Amino acid sequence: MLSAEEAPYQSCYCEENVYKLLEQLKPNLDDFFAVFISNDIKMIPLWKQKAERDPGSFVLWDYHVITISKADDGSAKVYDFDSWIDWGVDFQTYWNQTMNEDEMKQFREKYRRKFRVIPARIYLSLLSSDRSHMLNPDGTYMKPPPEWPLIQNSTNSNLMNLIDMNLEFPETMVMDETEMRRFFSDA
Repeated sequence: MLSAEEAPYQSCYCEENVYKLLEQLKPNLDDFFAVFISNDIKMIPLWKQKAERDPGSFVLWDYHVITISKADDGSAKVYDFDSWIDWGVDFQTYWNQTMNEDEMKQFREKYRRKFRVIPARIYLSLLSSDRSHMLNPDGTYMKPPPEWPLIQNSTNSNLMNLIDMNLEFPETMVMDETEMRRFFSDA
């Protein structure tokens, strides 16, 4: 596994960062997943994020994308470019600190997170992004785009559809928090 410093990275382009990481791990992708985190209102609280303004506070993302590896023995590791938590941390530690279920009790149900879990090989052939979600009305970028070319596996950008947890995509799984925890927890 590459270190976080060795992997291509551009702030605010998490879906592309995950794509580029998985691209570099080919052909050994069988144990890896790209995981989109969002909800119906596109407001998900996550803790331990580098974008937090105050230590211990949360960041309210519209969506976030991470990489998870799941070994044959059931153990899982999380790779989140935007987290203060160690790169390759065990799933349970990441879950406890980032999803912070104790703190989530203060939020209404509508803020509950959903997860789209996509096997790495599928993700590399599925994602298409024209980066239009990062454009201001005047056509300038809200945040500097990556230097690498656009990721386009089809003629249309499908990023916003992948974020929409109500839409179905073959070979992807949408999970609630309980299902997600169960899927990646040690056997």
